[in-house]
Amino acid sequence: MHGFGDTAPRPLDPLAEDTGWGELGAPGTMAVLSDAMIQALVALSPGASAPELLETIACGLRLREPMLLSIAVDGWVWPISVFPRQGLYRAPVDWLRAPPAGLWNARLVACEPPPAEPPSAGSPRLPPCHYPLGGLLWSLALLGPRNGLLQALAGCESFRVMAPARPSVVPGLPGALGSAVARLRAAAAGFEAISRWPGLDATRAARLLNGLYLEGSLVTEHGPLEAGDGDSAWSNTLPSHWPPPGHRPWTARLRRGLTEHNR
Repeated sequence: MHGFGDTAPRPLDPLAEDTGWGELGAPGTMAVLSDAMIQALVALSPGASAPELLETIACGLRLREPMLLSIAVDGWVWPISVFPRQGLYRAPVDWLRAPPAGLWNARLVACEPPPAEPPSAGSPRLPPCHYPLGGLLWSLALLGPRNGLLQALAGCESFRVMAPARPSVVPGLPGALGSAVARLRAAAAGFEAISRWPGLDATRAARLLNGLYLEGSLVTEHGPLEAGDGDSAWSNTLPSHWPPPGHRPWTARLRRGLTEHNR
């Protein structure tokens, strides 16, 4: 089950239904997903529509639920298995280094139990088609279809960055994004203040915070900010080094995707 056959993208049939999400918004193949995951998906999918892609992933991470996501991107359906407990995902290629074109139009087609077991914790090296989960999370957060904050972040007073439980697969982010991360390590800030930082706007700030949240490095704080937290000196922020070795293809796609979003 560790070969490439069951991870290959397949053409999207525009005449076929999206695997039948049904009246409760849950496909019939989800019977062996946990009750909590099914309830979360039903809550995310009003009517017969499929749940929003990034919200579905966020639910799976919170519940630590392994899942097979069928994601439609640019006329193809990508089968992506997510293993939150192991911090891995299974796909034909690592989306961090080679994200498919058209991610801003990606949508969820189905959510099911994964067809293969995750690699054992004692494996000395990852089997083929398995990659650190952060690559998928950051690719979808920065290049995917969602422009607003995830539901879990909406209404939070302020945000701050801490070290994630696992080493980040993105040691530095380009330009204003990297500087914003450094600034959030030093002091908490509210969403509106972050949106006004140099090089950011509401969309870029939301995408950044979503990625940090999914990675597990974002702390949400409640209550009023301390005086001056929203206006800490930009001169105290050190720029992040970019690109890290081996990440140039992803960096170019990231910059191009962000530019297209801001037009």
